[in-house]
Amino acid sequence: MRAPCVIAEPGSPMPQTDDRYARLDAARWLAAAAVVLLHSAALIVSEPAAYGNGAWLAANLYDSAARWCVPVFVMVSGALLLDPARPEDARRFYSKRAARILTPLVFWSLFYLAWRTGLDWWDDGHVDFSFWPRKVAQGEPYYHLWYLYMIVGLYLFAPLVRLLYARSTPRSRSLWVMGILGLAILDALYRRALGAQPGFFLTWFLPYLGYFVAGRQIFDGELRVPRPALVLAASVGATALGVYTLSSNRTLDTYFYDYFSLTVPFMSLAAFQCIVSSPRLPRLASLAPLTFGVYLIHPVFLDVAHRAGAISGARRDAWVVPLLTLAVFALSAASSWLLRRHPATRKLV
Repeated sequence: MRAPCVIAEPGSPMPQTDDRYARLDAARWLAAAAVVLLHSAALIVSEPAAYGNGAWLAANLYDSAARWCVPVFVMVSGALLLDPARPEDARRFYSKRAARILTPLVFWSLFYLAWRTGLDWWDDGHVDFSFWPRKVAQGEPYYHLWYLYMIVGLYLFAPLVRLLYARSTPRSRSLWVMGILGLAILDALYRRALGAQPGFFLTWFLPYLGYFVAGRQIFDGELRVPRPALVLAASVGATALGVYTLSSNRTLDTYFYDYFSLTVPFMSLAAFQCIVSSPRLPRLASLAPLTFGVYLIHPVFLDVAHRAGAISGARRDAWVVPLLTLAVFALSAASSWLLRRHPATRKLV
């Protein structure tokens, strides 16, 4: 029998029910859809010639409204992996996650390096393999694969974080979250001021530890964002306004799109709290397992759509972006489902 939906009062732990964990399925497919929306909107936002027109303004709003996607993915991982009721020794943890992450990381890195080479040949007839080692060393074989390289570092230290989390108090955990996210915000400001690039990819996980711990805390009701819907809406608006103000028809300033800008952390914590506190969101349990594949596959369909002229920066594209998002999400989910059906390809997604 399905357990009743219960929303915890602020400051009180949320009850351990199947429905509560089911909301994490909703968080996964919502975050995956937001990733596709973000990358669809970026096709317009990244075009300097479109700056300020109706399509650009709409795309900037779409992009800003989806910026919580990756932090929510990390918070879902934290909510599951930091569960004190599900102890797991380090050896078992590493053996399970190594197979889950390393196979897709290697395969999709090679796939997208070849895909990028093929697109370059299609665009200008030039074939170049020299960038392959550099892109791998930078932890970004393609624009979205940085997440896999970051998550490797996060998983390497997850057993230690689990141990520290289990031995700490709710107050100290909240201080971790505020301290780590506070330093990450300062680091993002520092990088913008000096034009500095992120360091070695195995250190990228460090600021995401704030989201990782916050995921479990919000899930348990230990950390609460006051009026999360209002915070979410206000931070989306501030992000869109910040990008518009700092950009021009010559350059796109992406500081406010950063996952550790002055606005996105508040947006992300509020979005996750809204999701896990809402009993009305559809779980779509059959869709949630496909979301990893959606994340990995969707750039292929976006690249094809872009080269087919689906997005041009014209005024009509304000409506094309949501339609393109739905189409790409559906095609990516179908591709993920097909890959999961065959034993030889199941581990890739």
